[in-house]
Amino acid sequence: MKPTDSKKTFKWDCKMPHLKVLAFLFIFLTFFFTVHGQGSELLWLENDSIRVSISKKGAELQSIKGKISEFEYLWQGNGEYWADRAPIMFPVNVRFRDNEFYFRNVKYDMPKMGILKERFMTVKHKSNDEVTLSFVPNKEILHENYPFLFKISVRYKLTDNTILNEYVIRNDDTHSMYFALGGHPGFNLSLGQPNDRKKHELFFYKSLSAQRELIKNSLLKDSVAPFLQNETTLGFDDDRIPNTGIFIKDSVITKIGLAKSGQKPYISLILGNFPNVNIWSPPGYPFVCIEPMASHHDFEDSPKDIEKKSHLVTLKPGETVKYYFLIQIDQSL
Repeated sequence: MKPTDSKKTFKWDCKMPHLKVLAFLFIFLTFFFTVHGQGSELLWLENDSIRVSISKKGAELQSIKGKISEFEYLWQGNGEYWADRAPIMFPVNVRFRDNEFYFRNVKYDMPKMGILKERFMTVKHKSNDEVTLSFVPNKEILHENYPFLFKISVRYKLTDNTILNEYVIRNDDTHSMYFALGGHPGFNLSLGQPNDRKKHELFFYKSLSAQRELIKNSLLKDSVAPFLQNETTLGFDDDRIPNTGIFIKDSVITKIGLAKSGQKPYISLILGNFPNVNIWSPPGYPFVCIEPMASHHDFEDSPKDIEKKSHLVTLKPGETVKYYFLIQIDQSL
């Protein structure tokens, strides 16, 4: 029997019209999804000043780079300190007591940071400098973690050196839903070297006095401690910075910057319409998280019944609420 000429066979197959069409379609779709960010986990936004990447998993910011400074402003997570970068906390800020709650006598488990962190979101709109992602709960979440029907949309928009972080939550259920919401971006202290931490400070833009709520095991205690006393800055070597977070309720702070000591901030976060803020940067860590919060952590003695957690946001059936904060970078340093 005469051996088959594999090269001739391949050449003959490729002449078949339907294979040509399939090959062309494959190449086109690969190119399209790569350019528009739909075929990969990462979505890219950019303008003349900054370039940002967002993961479809949790709609989490992954990178904030200045085009002039070429500096990476967002903490690039690792297991030694903190593996995340900027998770969105919903419907809990950090955690509920015992990581659980009850609704109408049914128990639900609530993961730390909430239910969005590990969920892939749907891209609803994408342009060069803007993206909107959305998420609705599936049966697994409704059964195991959170019994309310809802839709959450997350929008990022670049304008010059500013990143808008916007969240729209709609209650699609027939009864009120209860939730907390928070951003959790971590920012580099210089190049992320631990020994550079002491050369940096928090910058508050005006002289402030404020107390901080005490935190234990990611829960609020029923007590406060002095924090700011007519100050505009606070160095990261200050012994008032605890291992736990610095939570300021009904915050007098509207804008927080990070700066090298004695200089102007290289990145700032404007709280927008978020009423509370948590600052987390344990001593020795090469980053700081500035966390705008609608609501806050559970208290140590918070009731397990979610309808009795008075600190949560309540959204009536059919209602929609919008929250936002801004991140600004300065590349002139």
